[in-house]
Amino acid sequence: MSTLTQQDTFLPPAAPAAGPRSFARAHALPLFFGLAYIFSWLIWVPLALNQLGWVRLGLDEGLIQIVRLFGTLGPALAATVVAMWMGGARGVGALWGQLGRWRVRWVWYAAAMLVLPALLLAAAGLYRLLPGVEPLPPADTSVGNLALIMVIMAISVTGEEVGWRGMALPLMLGRWPALRAGLLMGVLWTAWHLPFWIVLDQLARFGWGYWLINLVFISSISVYLTWVMVNTGNNVLLAVLAHWTFNVVSAALLVTSVVPAYVIFAGLAAAAAVVVGARLQAKPK
Repeated sequence: MSTLTQQDTFLPPAAPAAGPRSFARAHALPLFFGLAYIFSWLIWVPLALNQLGWVRLGLDEGLIQIVRLFGTLGPALAATVVAMWMGGARGVGALWGQLGRWRVRWVWYAAAMLVLPALLLAAAGLYRLLPGVEPLPPADTSVGNLALIMVIMAISVTGEEVGWRGMALPLMLGRWPALRAGLLMGVLWTAWHLPFWIVLDQLARFGWGYWLINLVFISSISVYLTWVMVNTGNNVLLAVLAHWTFNVVSAALLVTSVVPAYVIFAGLAAAAAVVVGARLQAKPK
């Protein structure tokens, strides 16, 4: 297990031996993941079935793309419900209050905000060296579009990270070694995305192999973020910033939309995960 303390996380003091709060504390992890999947998939599964042609919702494409973003708030909503159940209003305040802990060495801001964009740029450069490849597709990098993406992604990734790193990771680190927790988080995080990717038509465009690349990439990033969290007292703000910068840069540099480029990027991310994973393994239990 990691060395995170109660002061590093949202976890309230021990609840009485019996009662609803005791039940919530004892089952917080499955409660969180169950609710996160339910809240997100209630939005995404109907949209995915519509995308597959199995049901007809009668929504235009623009509205679908707006509605699907609400599903990204599922983890934060699930974490809020479980925190309320565990500790009442103080539990919710502690959960969301983690976003206000910004005092950390600058090197960790660099690790959070620069590494993933650097890997994207490296993957794009290596992709261009491949013989006979088409250029990466152009992205709309107008100021207005990028500003809109930044705002949307700020809301979306906060909706994810308050759940994944704000609640689930501290609970997982209380049960398992950090590397195992990071890998398991990666698998569950990947599976949570499945109907979302159907809505984006990735299955039809790229096939199942693309989802395997997503599994490698997301699991690698999960291990990397676990390393950052363990070394910064579970600084959730850094997780939000890491996720946000990756999403914004990847919207401008479409590496993940071209399979060979994405394979290169996933390989670089996996290499980074191996490096920090070794450090996680070496940390005192």
